[in-house]
Amino acid sequence: MMRLKSPPASSFTDEGRIIAEGQKDGERNIPEMGSYTPAQFEQALIANGEQEVHRLYKSASMRIARLAPLFHAWHRRLQDIERRFQPTSDRYAARAQELGREVTIPFPFMLHVGLILFLGIGEFPLNTVVFRLFGEPEYLTYVMASTLAITIPLVGVFIGIHLRHSIPRTAGNILVGLLTPIAVGGALFAISVLRNTYIFSQVSQGVPAAASSEKLAYALFALNILVFFAAMVASFFAHDPDEKLDFFHHALLTLDRKRHAIRKKLYVIGMKINGEIQQAKSQIEQARALTNERVALYRQTNMRFRRLLPPPSFRKNPEFPPLEWWPEVSLNSEDESAHVR
Repeated sequence: MMRLKSPPASSFTDEGRIIAEGQKDGERNIPEMGSYTPAQFEQALIANGEQEVHRLYKSASMRIARLAPLFHAWHRRLQDIERRFQPTSDRYAARAQELGREVTIPFPFMLHVGLILFLGIGEFPLNTVVFRLFGEPEYLTYVMASTLAITIPLVGVFIGIHLRHSIPRTAGNILVGLLTPIAVGGALFAISVLRNTYIFSQVSQGVPAAASSEKLAYALFALNILVFFAAMVASFFAHDPDEKLDFFHHALLTLDRKRHAIRKKLYVIGMKINGEIQQAKSQIEQARALTNERVALYRQTNMRFRRLLPPPSFRKNPEFPPLEWWPEVSLNSEDESAHVR
């Protein structure tokens, strides 16, 4: 004879199980009429709910523990930059007051950096064409071309800074004004020579003459001079004539850029931490609200089937153990600094 399987036992927190336990305890007048202690089943409901709360709390604590050290590390870096920023700002203000003027930089710093990078990129293919004539392996050609593509603009930058700080402003402006037409004119002549050489080689379908080769060499030399001169002039006008004021100004710009980048990272990490805290609090509140609903269902059922008055314990809300909440991250909008409350 086939044996039928018994239906699975209901879960401890199912509504049917709670009603059944409430009815059973109510018929037996449990808890007693003068009891201030919750019934055993009610305590079990609260304990079951707190197990879920503990799981949520532990999971959130692990996520926050991974983010908090990162936030504190970036916050210490921000504090270090703030400590360096103020003395530098004071020295800049003192030097500006001594000179009676603010910093004078006709060419913006970021445009100057972009131009130097562009010149280096443009110098690379020009030198690659030249070094391929040596017949060396391809990787050596790239190494030699990259060396010059980096060296020529950087040398121009350093010479431009040196001229800006070492000679009077008027003399520097005159020197730049005289050399600019020469460098640009030489570059235009070089481009014209290269164009004529290309046209001649296409028409004659042969190798250019020796004289054309010499002109080609001078043309490439003139183009390199233009790259060097452009880097020098850009660097010359991207700095202040006074070396101390220029140094303090660029130090402030560098610290401010670092400070802004760190603040952005702190803001992102801080928002993640606050989000984790708010999410954990919301989930824990929902879990405890569900426990309150289950306890209320048990009490209502219990009172419906009791023959005596309900006990004083039914007049008190369920008591939950306090939780030590995590400190939230605060971002101060006035000075954009970050700290932990």
